[in-house]
Amino acid sequence: MHSEVKETRLPGVGTKFSFETAHGARVTVIQHVDGTRELYLFGRGEDEPRAVLHLEDDESRQLGAVLGGAYERPKIVDDLEMALGELAIEWVPVPAGSPAIGRSLADCAFRARTGITIIAILRDPEPVSGAQPNDVIQEGDTLVTVGKLGQYGAFRKLLAEGPFPSS
Repeated sequence: MHSEVKETRLPGVGTKFSFETAHGARVTVIQHVDGTRELYLFGRGEDEPRAVLHLEDDESRQLGAVLGGAYERPKIVDDLEMALGELAIEWVPVPAGSPAIGRSLADCAFRARTGITIIAILRDPEPVSGAQPNDVIQEGDTLVTVGKLGQYGAFRKLLAEGPFPSS
């Protein structure tokens, strides 16, 4: 059952979005003009919210991506891994503060140093498909990689800790 989202403008505040779930709960999101969001969850027929969540813009977008399935590992990947044998495809988030942030894939030399190949970069607002050596790693990126399972420990350590050659 698809529930219609009701949109209400709140002058000077932002926009309110509300819908009812298939289980009778009501969800309301207020998107403020400053980009922050408030998420309210009401039980069936209740006037007071059971939960209120205050989110910054980036947190809201991240939650939206999770709820929308952007971080889900598709079943086809499991099928591909079986076909690839020893090779695995992994989604590896770039750790906050990684010394790789701001460096190109060529500078990091992941393939030469660990055997792991970066084939794409998941990034808001637009992913980088067919990653190239001159693509620069940014904070918040998730690297789509191919390699042997035994190579991932060294790759994750290098990504998190470096060292990388001086630029």
